[in-house]
Amino acid sequence: MTQADPYRGAASADGGPAPRPVLRPEVQAVVPELDPAAQVTVLGVGNPIMGDDGVGLALLDAVRQARGDDRPDDRLDYVDGGTGGMDLLPLVQESERLLVLDAVAGPVPGTVVRLNGDQVPRMLATKLSPHQVGLLDVFAAARLLGSEPGTVEVIGIVPESVELRLGLSPAVAAAIPAAVRSATELLDEWLAVAGGSAGTPAGRSGTR
Repeated sequence: MTQADPYRGAASADGGPAPRPVLRPEVQAVVPELDPAAQVTVLGVGNPIMGDDGVGLALLDAVRQARGDDRPDDRLDYVDGGTGGMDLLPLVQESERLLVLDAVAGPVPGTVVRLNGDQVPRMLATKLSPHQVGLLDVFAAARLLGSEPGTVEVIGIVPESVELRLGLSPAVAAAIPAAVRSATELLDEWLAVAGGSAGTPAGRSGTR
């Protein structure tokens, strides 16, 4: 029996493909060549001009700072994915372990959420923001090409307001320290598995 692909897009109520909204202006992904030695990628996505939708990028900066500039590690890449889309496909294909930082739909604003396995495509299919539709396509393409990451996890915060404005809502901003702790603990675990201590200087880590 063929197993359903969790990365296939959700259908609309009438059975047809779900609508794909377009948001302008977009924040383009910055995706140069990845460090071939990197085994772990931290991908922040979101649109900072849409209020709490920018929390993924805020988390990316906060996680990098929490780990410390004095802790370089060439097994780790930080990537500002902006509103992403298919430009992120090479990054996803080349990552062994991928941590996505993003806004995550939920009932209580400011709640820190951690997702993995089939929970990830289900989260992306909720279409909280147009960039999540793009990520769903990216993961589906990587799976089709047989080059998806071995492990994908999402750490995010439930937004209070996704509308045209700069800055995070108080509830979301207050949740950043807890989300950062969750992310840094996961990264330390992944890097320990990848080999050696997460705190051992081994070259560099960079924001892409």
